[in-house]
Amino acid sequence: MFHTGSTMVTHQVEIERKYDVAGKKKPKLKLHKLEHFTVGEAVEHDMSATYHDTAELLLARAKVAVRRRTGGSDDGWHVKYETGSVRGELHFEPLKTAPERVPAALREVLLGLTLGEELTPVATVDTHRTLYPVLGEDGQYAELCLDAVSARDERAGVTREWTECEVELSREDLTEKQAKTVFRAVEAVLFAAGAEPSSSVAKIARALGQDGGDTVRVVSPQNAPEATDDDARTGSELAAPGSATDAAASGADAARQDGSSEDTADGKTDGTAGTKDGKKSGTMHGKKGGKKGAKDRTKAADREDTAAQSAGSAADAGTGERAASSPKESRSTGERTGADALSEMIGHLTAQLQRWDLAVRIDAPDAVHQMRVRSRALRSVLQASRGFVAENVVTDMEQRLKDLARVLGDARDQEVALERLDVLLEAQPAGVLSATAKDELREAAQHLGTGTGRAVRRELDSAEYLQLVRDLRALGRGEGFTERAAQLSDKKFAKAVLGAALNRVLVTATTTAPEAGAEVAVSQMAQDVGERISLPGKDPQQTAAAFDVLHETRKAAKSARYVSEALIGVHAKAGKKRTRAAVVAKDYQDDLGVITDAAVMEEWLARAARSFQRTGKDRYAVGVLHGAELMELRNGMLEAAEILEDLVEDLRDALPSED
Repeated sequence: MFHTGSTMVTHQVEIERKYDVAGKKKPKLKLHKLEHFTVGEAVEHDMSATYHDTAELLLARAKVAVRRRTGGSDDGWHVKYETGSVRGELHFEPLKTAPERVPAALREVLLGLTLGEELTPVATVDTHRTLYPVLGEDGQYAELCLDAVSARDERAGVTREWTECEVELSREDLTEKQAKTVFRAVEAVLFAAGAEPSSSVAKIARALGQDGGDTVRVVSPQNAPEATDDDARTGSELAAPGSATDAAASGADAARQDGSSEDTADGKTDGTAGTKDGKKSGTMHGKKGGKKGAKDRTKAADREDTAAQSAGSAADAGTGERAASSPKESRSTGERTGADALSEMIGHLTAQLQRWDLAVRIDAPDAVHQMRVRSRALRSVLQASRGFVAENVVTDMEQRLKDLARVLGDARDQEVALERLDVLLEAQPAGVLSATAKDELREAAQHLGTGTGRAVRRELDSAEYLQLVRDLRALGRGEGFTERAAQLSDKKFAKAVLGAALNRVLVTATTTAPEAGAEVAVSQMAQDVGERISLPGKDPQQTAAAFDVLHETRKAAKSARYVSEALIGVHAKAGKKRTRAAVVAKDYQDDLGVITDAAVMEEWLARAARSFQRTGKDRYAVGVLHGAELMELRNGMLEAAEILEDLVEDLRDALPSED
């Protein structure tokens, strides 16, 4: 549960299954045959729900439904959504003086999707609902809903009817085995009555004639067409875009669950590159490179190339978040161009950014991290597409995306610092740190993150951010592209942009070290590293410059990965060698991340130590952890030069000999 302004909002995650009953207004359910369970007394409700959306159905395209329901036990405003793999529902209390007016708190939650456009009624759905409690020996396990639905498409003037069933678990303490037993028992009765698993994602899709096929009956006007297969496909695109495309954007990372962190635009990282048990992912790079390293990485690249290609296919076959045009479609030339591919890439990523915007606003898990990834991926695509987008547009967009990533990055750093802190505390031998000292450190981490959360919300509510999203949507339609983008085939375009991204990795990794005593501009984080650790044969400025090189190389490697995954997501083929080279770069990104993660945590612990000194708290615990992270950072920096040399050698081996 959370509050938005002065309006109470409840947030619940649903565990349910839906079913269709074609051609029957009320199927005969033999509920007395329910195995292992009994059915309680039925309760009937008459409900009416008016669905709202923008003129372009922007909410439906983001897989979000907004309705004002009257009648039943949940009278009020509802927002149904999907975030990542989680489906949920927000409830907003109606305004006492104007219950039919959309509450301001609801509009604020959806601002990143609607961009301030007005929400108006698009469909009215009347439902006669019969509720059957499904009971076990120790109480109610689930609720079976039988809905007879009559829906009016307000814009087309068409009324449609259908019957559907829904089974929703009533208890949160059920094991997976118990939940399956409930669903199996109810499904046996439903299937015997002619029900089938529903293909519909929401009533609103059927109300608008975009889903349902033979299940939906048009009752007025009589000459209105029934839903067709094409309508159903369109409905899928409108009602459920994008979740599969997120898989392509995350690429093989999501499957590996490697926990690697994301860089911020101002030179920080997200924290530890971890594994599922919270420990660091492996050791420092050491002597992993050379020809043996190239061979190992080529094998890994082959595996990840296959995984990434599968992710791209899943994006296409899944829920249909296709921006601009489908890769199978062609323009008047009959061939897909680089402009088509670029349009789709930007459109995909912008849609994902908007959906994670909603997730951030409702405090969904991992939302800040995922939104930041999309902002960085957009920036990476633009950086690699110089020459295909007008230079003034690229420069402007890059800076605005960088500013957004910085705000999101500050918040994400605090999240990861807390996660990494727990790992460090648990790793301490028993008796070294007191329980009080551990609690004080965790409290400090929580406190430091409070302000960053408010900063993120201010940013997402700002006129500048909303204009950025509008401009990204326009760019996704091809506004601002150069003629060169349309002159190349999508394949030549893909080779050019991924080649540019990979070349940036090579250039950054081979940056020449400054002479001793030379004045070199470095980031604040690098300056801190130079002051806190000493390396043989290097003065503080040289150490700082060396850290900046490895940090910038890591960011360049991440950018190459983002570009490669964005191309795969729209089926623009850059060639196997370049795609594999991007995977090699990603592998080294993880190695470099161990070093930058240590720098981030060391800096956070240094700030915590200063805070403890001001407040008079015991600094022993923070001192122990700070010393350990300084040692980790120094060891990593001692190996950094060899890691970069191996990266350059392996990347050159993986790339094609000529473009």
